[in-house]
Amino acid sequence: MVANSNQHGISFQWTTLFQLIALLLLSGPVLAAANITARLDRNPVSLDESFHLVYEADSDVDDPDFSVLDHDFEILSSSQSTNMRSINGSWSLKKSWDLTLISKKAGVFTIPPVPFGSDASPSLRVTVKPASQAPGAPQNASGEQAQLFLEVETDSKQAWVQSQIVYTVRLLRTVNISSASLSEPETSDPDAIIERLGDDTSYDTTRNGVRYAVIERKYAIYPQHSGKLTINPLRFDGNVSTPNVRPRSFMDSFMSLNTGSRKRVLSKRVDIDVKPVPAGTDVAKWLPAKNLSLTQTWSADVSSLKTGEPVTRTLILQADGLMAEQLPEPDLGDVDGLKQYPDKAQPENTPSEDGFIGKRQIKIAMIPTRAGDFKLPAIEIPWFNTRTGKPEIARLPGVELHSIGTASAAAAPPAATPVTQAHPATSATAETSKPLLADEQHTVIDGGIWRWISLALALGWIATTLLLLRNRRHRTGAEQTTARPRPAPLHPLKKAVVAACASKDAHQTKNALLDWARARWPDEAMTSLSDIAARSGEPLAGEIHKLNDALYSRESSWTPEVLRAAFDGAGKDAKPHRHSEATVLEPLYKT
Repeated sequence: MVANSNQHGISFQWTTLFQLIALLLLSGPVLAAANITARLDRNPVSLDESFHLVYEADSDVDDPDFSVLDHDFEILSSSQSTNMRSINGSWSLKKSWDLTLISKKAGVFTIPPVPFGSDASPSLRVTVKPASQAPGAPQNASGEQAQLFLEVETDSKQAWVQSQIVYTVRLLRTVNISSASLSEPETSDPDAIIERLGDDTSYDTTRNGVRYAVIERKYAIYPQHSGKLTINPLRFDGNVSTPNVRPRSFMDSFMSLNTGSRKRVLSKRVDIDVKPVPAGTDVAKWLPAKNLSLTQTWSADVSSLKTGEPVTRTLILQADGLMAEQLPEPDLGDVDGLKQYPDKAQPENTPSEDGFIGKRQIKIAMIPTRAGDFKLPAIEIPWFNTRTGKPEIARLPGVELHSIGTASAAAAPPAATPVTQAHPATSATAETSKPLLADEQHTVIDGGIWRWISLALALGWIATTLLLLRNRRHRTGAEQTTARPRPAPLHPLKKAVVAACASKDAHQTKNALLDWARARWPDEAMTSLSDIAARSGEPLAGEIHKLNDALYSRESSWTPEVLRAAFDGAGKDAKPHRHSEATVLEPLYKT
């Protein structure tokens, strides 16, 4: 009885141990800290202007506690969205929270970390300017402040040829708009390059005590000729209805009916003095930028390379205020005994609050063909500093490389056949008629045998390849019919739409519908509610139009419960995507 009792105790201990190990293995991913990021849509801001604070988490986290923000900021609104995507067959989850904040006072503030359960977000710094620095609003004919107007400005009144000018346009309004459009910037320089700078931002501001909803857009303009540059007035057209509606983006399609009066407003003309290239400057090397840097990295230690083996050198040229297409290719120079194989340059343009940051990355494979030391020449990129008005040079000093070993050890050439080179053709007749030695006769015999063996192996390889190709053709039809893409997990996204409808939050419902539509139709661009409505049948399409109206007008018949019922009943029915005059409205921004 004692033995049995001990065996039972040992069995119980092993079972408990296995359970603990399994619990630890299962809880491993849960214990891993989530990666939470925080960003502002713009910085600095005015005291009477709202701004967006966005948090993103790359895994499922606990609900955040935003009460830590109440000390310095007022939360005007908030929305949450969940996005799931598949990358190489692996599903990833991203959650985001979009807060609309307004500061309680002017100054420089630290946005504290927000707790997400046991995780926390990073802190941020934001500068809030006094409200008195904001410009006033224009007046209409009756002396009242305008309900709708355009405001434009540039970051400087002077520029250099091919340098960057940041052009900002703002639409301010206290009224609802529909069927709206905005013209593109045009300049007096027909060769000027105009590029859009990032996405639109939306916020609220105050002009002379009146609260305005604002949509802001930025452009980067690169003049190609010196002299006076004129940026022509922009034109906005739209139907005006009721006040106090917050816009989201120039790109949104306003689905409300064409009710109200038609309104057209123009911005002011902007003139800029464009200076020519300074005298004595090589025009072919003219690079006007706010800042420019040249850096390099190596894939191996250059002091102990091996002859015949490649090493990769990566050069990165980055400029603040220029696009990647304006950056030159660095002159590498030739080095005896060192082969250089530059790859195609990889350009990248990153928009920022102050303009584009252009980056050009180039990789060079280098192979030393002998042992010894090599001296790479210095690389110099002359550029012009538009902030100081002075020329400068970005320079990489020369690099010393050391290689060991021999080229034959890395890649030995095939041995020559002794028979063909044993007796040169210039030998005397008696020499060529001399009988072969025993070793030479053995070499000839072996060479003949191996040639036949090589031929037999080649024929066998060809036959095997033909058989494989024939079998592959027979399997192709079956593989095409049985292979199916892995279905997207729509169920969590559907639940997010239902939860958003239950919260009666129009913006949260819109974001949830967009996340669901992108997973439902992964091969199509789903960027607005009108895109979803075009792919949905009735009554869901009609309810989505009502939701869109609710986002931009107080007079809307959107009912969250009706939309939820239409969404639940839609099932898998969806009509083909069609762009017709009856369903597609003119976007506010024309591409």
